[in-house]
Amino acid sequence: MKKQRLMQPSQVERFALFLMEHPGFWPELVGDNALVGGFHVGGCFLTTDEMEKLVAAQPVLEAHSTVSNLQRLA
Repeated sequence: MKKQRLMQPSQVERFALFLMEHPGFWPELVGDNALVGGFHVGGCFLTTDEMEKLVAAQPVLEAHSTVSNLQRLA
């Protein structure tokens, strides 16, 4: 984890909606307070900053191409 920062309620809402629409993504929770250290999809790990960029881009992801597309982002 690069850095810890607080997320704004609107960011949390956007992430939650994205995760509901794309169940292949899941957060990595760290510590007793369950801080979000990043997100996983397939064999890829995305930092919170990378995930924020992905969510902001509002992609339409197809199940068969999600992992290969994300590997190109990493």
